[in-house]
Amino acid sequence: MTTPMQNRDQFAKLILLTALLFGLMIRLAALISAGGPVNDGGLFFQMTRDLQANHFALPETTTYNNSDIPFVYPPLGFYLAGIIQSALKISMLDIFTHLPAILSTLAILAFYFLALQFTQDTLHASIAALFYAMIPKSFDWTIMGGGVTRAPALVFSFLALAFAYKLLKTKEPRTIIPLSISASLLALTHPEITFQTAFSVLILALFFLRDKKTFLHLLATTALTLALTSPWWLTVLHRHGIAPFQAALTAHPKDYASSLLYLAQFNLSGEAILDIVAVLGFIGLLADFRRRDFFLPAWIGLSFLSDPRAAPFASLTPLILLAVRGLDSTLNGLARPSPNEDVFDSNFARRVLLGLSAYLFLSGMIASMQMGNQLRLLPEEREALTWIHDNTPADSRFLVLTGDAALSDPLSEWFPALTERTSLVTAQGHEWTPELPLLESLRQYAHAQSCLNQDINCLSTWDFDYLYIRRIRPNAEGGIDSQPSILEQALRDSNEFVVVYDSDASIIFARALQTLRVNGADVRGFGSGIHQVVEAVNQFAHARLAAEEFVERMFGANHVGIVIQLISSLRRRLAL
Repeated sequence: MTTPMQNRDQFAKLILLTALLFGLMIRLAALISAGGPVNDGGLFFQMTRDLQANHFALPETTTYNNSDIPFVYPPLGFYLAGIIQSALKISMLDIFTHLPAILSTLAILAFYFLALQFTQDTLHASIAALFYAMIPKSFDWTIMGGGVTRAPALVFSFLALAFAYKLLKTKEPRTIIPLSISASLLALTHPEITFQTAFSVLILALFFLRDKKTFLHLLATTALTLALTSPWWLTVLHRHGIAPFQAALTAHPKDYASSLLYLAQFNLSGEAILDIVAVLGFIGLLADFRRRDFFLPAWIGLSFLSDPRAAPFASLTPLILLAVRGLDSTLNGLARPSPNEDVFDSNFARRVLLGLSAYLFLSGMIASMQMGNQLRLLPEEREALTWIHDNTPADSRFLVLTGDAALSDPLSEWFPALTERTSLVTAQGHEWTPELPLLESLRQYAHAQSCLNQDINCLSTWDFDYLYIRRIRPNAEGGIDSQPSILEQALRDSNEFVVVYDSDASIIFARALQTLRVNGADVRGFGSGIHQVVEAVNQFAHARLAAEEFVERMFGANHVGIVIQLISSLRRRLAL
């Protein structure tokens, strides 16, 4: 005969299994919609390849965008991706597509372990894991290509917080070792999540540290963590000093006004339809205020004061714990169980939880698919990037205009990694470059994108060889929106630029009358050179095949298409 407690434990296991299954499906939906890495990851992609090329010894700089960016980012995620690729011999692009979603799913288990420490109840911890698995704020940034560092960092963060809370509550010295290991792995994976986790531990200590012995345990943990991570941070400090870290600390200004407004709205879960979890969290917040239990509310509020940009992540744990309390309070009010009866033993409560699971799954799937649909590289754009890689000189400088925002512009970030060419206004990586800080890089990017609706004079700021314009943009519903620009027509009408690549998705212009760089050399006086080419072609043969053969001999096989198009355009526009 099954006892009520056994029945409750079985129900808890079912909820946890549902959280893992639904969570995985939601996370895979985005990358299936995107057909590749979601949004970002180009910088980390190249850093992983640099690590492999250096035989897994830490490089001094990354070759990304030919910008000499210091290789100071915590490298554990790159080692993980690089070792998997080297062992399994699968495409690195596939790893950056699928690995973040898999690691983000493992974070659900880590969150369950964390919730179990706080609730001391398997069913409540399973419900917390269910909420975490399906709200968008738990996966939006971790399933992107850049999730190769963010997703494992969340796993280590949840484990570190769980062990820190356990150390403060039980005062057991044996907890120092797993806490130090978790904290070390976190510090070697993601800097911002490391900071937020450390700040959360300070909040835990503020509420639960009560004796000198436990304080010494925390100091020992800090010392052991510094020792375990020292091979990395000593190396980068010796090579680059503290300047890259100072640049990173000032990369994102703190906008407290917007942050507090966001907190006041209390839409901390980011749900696609109704904010069910956020509403339950607010009910739990009111219940805690009524009980004069200020720990979880303070955790949320202080997270927004410490780092407004990362606060949605840092406040996620207390929000979900409050949501579980809010659900419990709501069901107790609706089902009115007897004093000795657990509310989740009733069929009514379990039906409510079943319906809630179905709704959250639907909401999570919608949010995930919309993100994958919108933040992606289209197949036609990948073809354009491949053409650039195969048909332009290796030292070409590109001005890439997409009309997107700098930090949600997949084409701009992936461009340097997939073409191995320089993109003059790509912002990624400049968090670590004191000579060109991120804020200045973002301003340059925004200025460049504004040129799409201006004339050619707007381009005078940049010294580029080619200009890439994104002509279409994917939308959240899975369709494609056209993106006409004033600049494209102005370039077509100009004698200074010529079209070298034209498709429905992209158009690429080259400078026509200044410098043609062929086979690694600079050829000056391009105008007269074209006159000679045209004259020679006309004398050599009138057939296109003969012209192509001539240009191949003169300029190299990789530049036949470019030069023939230059000739055709210039013959129309110049008095030859």
